[in-house]
Amino acid sequence: MGIGRYEQIKRKQGNLIKIPKITTFIPKPNDKDYFRGYIVRYFVQKGNDVNSVIYEVGKARYSNIQSSDLYINISLDWRLVGDPIDIKKSNTESLRIASKTIPKISLYLPNLLQFHKK
Repeated sequence: MGIGRYEQIKRKQGNLIKIPKITTFIPKPNDKDYFRGYIVRYFVQKGNDVNSVIYEVGKARYSNIQSSDLYINISLDWRLVGDPIDIKKSNTESLRIASKTIPKISLYLPNLLQFHKK
């Protein structure tokens, strides 16, 4: 039965699906992001292995991968400005919600003040 599901995922419209090449993306918040106070961050992980590498990707790559049956994906709001204690609380909550989809996401983002600006 497992092989049948594998074949369904492997084949799409009679052709083998291409496995997207994923490379890590590091966001670079700009003045507009800091004015807004947050950025949206995008993450993907192989859907069949909770211990596989978590990749941060750009918005365009995320949009392409969202339709892939091979990956799970999430986006999260990442707070950039304000009191450090409030930022940590906000980003911790974003990670708590994201961890329902990608359980080990908080290991990928240990610095809750990443990109923080006073």
